[in-house]
Amino acid sequence: MTEITISFRPAEAADFPRLAEMFERLNAYYYQVGYRLPQPEDVGQAWVESFQRTLGRFSNVFVAVAGESLAGMILCRVKRLPQHMGGVMVGEISDIWVEPAYRRERLGEQLVQLGLDWLRQQAVHSVEIQVLSGNESAWRFFEELGFQLEYRAARLILESK
Repeated sequence: MTEITISFRPAEAADFPRLAEMFERLNAYYYQVGYRLPQPEDVGQAWVESFQRTLGRFSNVFVAVAGESLAGMILCRVKRLPQHMGGVMVGEISDIWVEPAYRRERLGEQLVQLGLDWLRQQAVHSVEIQVLSGNESAWRFFEELGFQLEYRAARLILESK
């Protein structure tokens, strides 16, 4: 069996259709582990559009490439907190996905390290993540990378009448 070499790089516009497909799989998983917001149409394309204009400045997507295929991705963003929260720039890792065939290869960890390196270059104060309450494996993954629980968020769905 031939071993496939994995390389890492920033995403390019040509990757967007494949990234949208990957996000659709990630988004479907979110609902399996407790996501409670409405599911928009064409969620993958909407996700790409959420960072497309700021790519390379306030956001970056890194991909793991196996041969001709994308094996994984991570989205990182930079934002300024309001003055009452210190007014500092913080990084955010909002979406990470590794295709099932490439799990257990430490691609997720390598993607996070790429994201953290980029966020350090942006001189952020700290890096935030959000993990759904039912996604214990993701929480353990981030804990092993040094992330610590700071606060909890909850959602109350209001019935429309």
